Amino acid sequence: MIFTSENNWYSWSYGTGPKFSRQQNNDKLQTHYEKFTGYVSSFSKELTKAASSTLEQYPNIRPSILFSGGADSEIVLRSYLKIGSNPKIYIIRYENDYNIYDVSYAVTICSLLGVDYSIVDFNLQKFYENDAEKVSELAQICRPRALPQCKFVDLVDGLPIICSSDLTGVRTNDDYSVKGTWLIRCCEHDIGWSKYLRETNRPGIAEWFKWSPGLVISFTQLKWFKRIINDEYLGKLGFNSTKLIGYREAYPDLIDRRKQTGFEKTDSLVNEFESFLQKKYNGLPYRQSVDRTPEQLKLEILGNYKE
Repeated sequence: MIFTSENNWYSWSYGTGPKFSRQQNNDKLQTHYEKFTGYVSSFSKELTKAASSTLEQYPNIRPSILFSGGADSEIVLRSYLKIGSNPKIYIIRYENDYNIYDVSYAVTICSLLGVDYSIVDFNLQKFYENDAEKVSELAQICRPRALPQCKFVDLVDGLPIICSSDLTGVRTNDDYSVKGTWLIRCCEHDIGWSKYLRETNRPGIAEWFKWSPGLVISFTQLKWFKRIINDEYLGKLGFNSTKLIGYREAYPDLIDRRKQTGFEKTDSLVNEFESFLQKKYNGLPYRQSVDRTPEQLKLEILGNYKE
């Protein structure tokens, strides 16, 4: 059985009934969280509990972390190491040193943590020329920047882990002179990674930060999270910009880094393929999202919760 989350507690569907892929362009995306009645620990403890839980769900497959060198992948790696696991580490290196910044950080972090790693060379241009269209169809993803991750899972052994899908946050407006409303967003392209695993019948974890209810709720209990939704980080339109502050509540010694995507020098390539997809699909249909306020998220998972 393929688990997209712990006992499949988090799931998605389209329209009515248990449809896991879009049948028509007007099918509305829905995401679902089951009720949780257990105890929620600190974010640090929930990270390690989540790592242990993935090993329990997939007891005979060694985890393989797709390690970007970003803060997300670092705390996932640290969580597996903390429970005594020995995951395989794969660092993806693009041609022409497109992502040399992130690769350098990834290698440095692995050295600091004393773990072995494998570097996998990946040619972005050839991917968009030869493979990306088929991947887009299987994953139902029309964001070119989200497509390579699907192909990465085909290049590694064991249980591939994409260290993404933290609780992406968006502010409803950028006017900080008035109280803002923050929303937690489930993005269709993140779900597309799980679709790809399902379509290729490959066990793997594509949305690691939604793996368990305790992990999701503990993220919202970070001091940093509460500050950002109270507009205490003025001008920060998104959790990524200050996320390292929150992650240091779990792992204080995370090193500083400036976030890069590896696509800064490939905009023309990405834009060209997006134009191709727009013609292919008569638009860009796979860009739905489901928004909840933090209070709605907690109510859906915990019921009448109290902190």
